[in-house]
Amino acid sequence: MTRHVVVVGGGVTGLAAAWEASTDADVTVTVLEAGPRVGGKVRTSTLDLPTGPLTVDEGADNFLAREPEAVDLCVELGLADELTSPSLGRAKVWVPAQRGSGTPDASGELRWLPTRQVLGVPLDAEDLAATAILSPDAVATAADELHSAAPAPDGDVSIGSFLSAHYGRELVDRVVGPLVGGINAGDVHELSLRAVTPQLAAAAAEGGSLTLALRRRIAAAPAPTGPVFKALVGGTETLVRALDVQLRERGVTIRTDTPVRAVRRADGDAAAGGLLVEIGDPDGTGGTAGGAAGGAAGDGNEATATAADEVVVAVPAPIAARILRPLSPAGAAELDRIVHVPVVFTTLAFRRDGLAVDLDASGVLIPRDAGLLATAISFGSLKWPQWDDGVHLILRIAAGHRHDDRPARMDDEELVGALRADLATVLGISAEPAASRVSRWSPGFAQYRVGHLDLVERVHAALAADAPAVRVAGGDLGGLGLPACIRQGRAAVRSLLA
Repeated sequence: MTRHVVVVGGGVTGLAAAWEASTDADVTVTVLEAGPRVGGKVRTSTLDLPTGPLTVDEGADNFLAREPEAVDLCVELGLADELTSPSLGRAKVWVPAQRGSGTPDASGELRWLPTRQVLGVPLDAEDLAATAILSPDAVATAADELHSAAPAPDGDVSIGSFLSAHYGRELVDRVVGPLVGGINAGDVHELSLRAVTPQLAAAAAEGGSLTLALRRRIAAAPAPTGPVFKALVGGTETLVRALDVQLRERGVTIRTDTPVRAVRRADGDAAAGGLLVEIGDPDGTGGTAGGAAGGAAGDGNEATATAADEVVVAVPAPIAARILRPLSPAGAAELDRIVHVPVVFTTLAFRRDGLAVDLDASGVLIPRDAGLLATAISFGSLKWPQWDDGVHLILRIAAGHRHDDRPARMDDEELVGALRADLATVLGISAEPAASRVSRWSPGFAQYRVGHLDLVERVHAALAADAPAVRVAGGDLGGLGLPACIRQGRAAVRSLLA
């Protein structure tokens, strides 16, 4: 008999789940997306420049090539010829000057990140010293880590506490924090070593010097080939558009503007598959127009519903908790514990002529103790050839992190003004931008705090006990990047249909 898989959420995780499910001729698939578009945090739009419109990503603009899931999916979709690599790969760090009291001054200098490092952890003290990011005492502390006899961590620990004990706080605040914390919009003194930096956690499990453990692992691993990152020439949303088109060609039903209120068990006569996906406003003030085929339509304040044999819930954790609470109160309670940070990406375009800026890096990382609003500045038109019109410098500026919600409270004009002040401080750019765009993401980035992997295990265990035909997946649980989201979506379907 034909089975009906309903995917709640049309982000990359949900679309990947639908793609996997649609490979089975005995499965019908429906994707329900609450918003007006599919793609989630993957969004590409145009900047209106004097030279004409330029296509620039608003969210994720690349993905790891050494994790195969995103590249493999691009190949499956016929997008292999659209893949491109960055022109520049090395970033700098803004090192603020210090007043006598230790408070950062409004001045500072740009320094290169170490070349020999793993997620900011130095593999060579001389290389670290050459960057001049750290004080001589901090470099000496990092060099002494080679002699560490510290035991392996007992369970999960924070990245910051573990690395501070091995290398000193200055390295964590000036290098690891801006790099790892910037990617996650988080505080490395709260983020999980196991969940956020599994490569470091695996080396740490050997005990003793982390530097030596990382060197051994690198020496034993196959030599890396090809670029670390890939992107799509037409923007990352090219992947989403291809999925949208080809899923529909496979017969998948994709419904936007269709919020899901809850997933419930059906009574014996309501649905052969045993699950009902209620479609309607979460507050219960009214259902959306139309029910999916096989559903029971309601009226007034009653939600419509569609029957399902299996359900994949691929939405942010707070929404997943609400949807799953009727089925698994324990799983929903765990999902409610995941904290989010709203983030803002602001894109600014400047004419290159007249800019006194060294255009030799992929971007700039900014430590939290610098006292600035920006957390990172990406030189988009230098990294990605498809963003370069030959006239403008395209910058994408990230703002918002675990202990700074100011960007979410600022209006667009106030935010752009504050970030332009940061650009003047860090890069010396005070010119009027030729174009600007503010892209806000809320609830934003999930914080993988200490114990996150245990929390995820509890979520899955609760669902296995309470609702074995339901899976939850997505960036809030098992990885923020596109490869991790694609991996989770496909794996969720495989486990359901096995």
